[in-house]
Amino acid sequence: MDQPRLQALAADLEQWLARLASADAQVADLRGALEPLLALAASGALTAPLPWGDIPGGRYFTEGGLRQYPELELAFARFRIEATGGESPALRKLRGEP
Repeated sequence: MDQPRLQALAADLEQWLARLASADAQVADLRGALEPLLALAASGALTAPLPWGDIPGGRYFTEGGLRQYPELELAFARFRIEATGGESPALRKLRGEP
């Protein structure tokens, strides 16, 4: 787990959440659900990869209306990937990276 990358991704996600939460109740709910995890990541206390399902919020994009915020969805996806151990070799290969 790349701590500096995780901290940067947590900060980016928090910025998007803060920017949009006052205008959208679902974003505010997502922010509340992620707040403890984002705090752990920001402080460097998140040192072991989490299981994918232990990161709350995916349903806000798949079942809720947050797909209307592609920047927020991308920030969430990047954070979630890093918090679960980072990009796998298969994902890097899929992207055409060495």
